[in-house]
Amino acid sequence: MTVHKLTAGDGYTYLTRQVAAHDATSLHRQGLGAYYSEKGETPGIWMGRGMDAVPGFPVGQHVTEANMKALFGEGRHPNADQIERDLIRAGTHPWVVDEATRLGAPYLVYEDTNEFRKRCAQAFADRNAADGLPGDWPVPADVRAEIRTQIARTMFIEQFGREPADARELSGHLNRISRQATTAVAGYDLTFSPVKSVST
Repeated sequence: MTVHKLTAGDGYTYLTRQVAAHDATSLHRQGLGAYYSEKGETPGIWMGRGMDAVPGFPVGQHVTEANMKALFGEGRHPNADQIERDLIRAGTHPWVVDEATRLGAPYLVYEDTNEFRKRCAQAFADRNAADGLPGDWPVPADVRAEIRTQIARTMFIEQFGREPADARELSGHLNRISRQATTAVAGYDLTFSPVKSVST
């Protein structure tokens, strides 16, 4: 079993990147071994008896990225966009519309996002764009390390007006500037994954 913390905001995107693309249009047949080599996870389905208490909860339906963004990103009803559209068409006051899609108190937003992390995220997105990949696509570990080191060196020079004396000084600076900013937790992803050769 693995446990992954889902942070409020865009923490859910790690899950959407893991979902296998089952809507591929290729017509070629795959061998029986394709099941064992397939990457990603199958799309989830909303389930649970407690969800009946939330009007319009999409129990039994596939989980979409819009659902994930609303629930885990914003603390709102998974179908918040549709509910908002329907209420606005009906002439409902904006305050009532917002309350109708909220599931409890809004997530706390911490504005002190780490500058180093911002720069890294932008650099990763730029690198992916240069390679023709989506901006949030995972960057290979060696490339990430190189980008992080370059940004840390640049920030060191900006702060102290000189190059780091040695690798140790740069490493210490990197550790200080890369500390995780405070984030609200939207939930936890618990994954139970036996090897694919296990069958029942």
